[in-house]
Amino acid sequence: MYTLAKGFAAFLLRLSTCFGIALTLFVALSAVMRYMVGAPFPFTEELVGLFFSALVFLALPYVTLHRQHIEVTLLTDRYPPALRRWTDRLANGLIILFALWFGSYAYDFALVSYQVQARTDIAGLVLWPWMALIVLASVLIAGFTLFRPRRAPAGDSDLPPSGV
Repeated sequence: MYTLAKGFAAFLLRLSTCFGIALTLFVALSAVMRYMVGAPFPFTEELVGLFFSALVFLALPYVTLHRQHIEVTLLTDRYPPALRRWTDRLANGLIILFALWFGSYAYDFALVSYQVQARTDIAGLVLWPWMALIVLASVLIAGFTLFRPRRAPAGDSDLPPSGV
């Protein structure tokens, strides 16, 4: 199960990277068109915004599965190991609760967007698939938080050493 989750999360991370590259290219192209040609593309800001949200929400499941979020451990590092395990469980519970709550709101928002066929103002891009990425990310974050191993399995070179 972990291997399947790891592969899917890595696929989403690669897709996120593609969105990041495309975002960068569109920003550069927009600047060239605006300042060198004098005719900016009108749709670039909408597309860059959608690409950025896709970049973030596609990368979050990978970061969650591999525990690479920024953690503030100023107090918890001083706790005894037993208490540290409980605070870790509490933190994971809060992450799962938030992801499911946020995902349910994102689902409602995406559903309404689909029902009214919401589109961007200038380019006319359909919005619900982009909003569905938020729902997907929320479900995966909750699932990966619930089922991820506490420590990296032996031989898993993708994960940083504990405490990094």
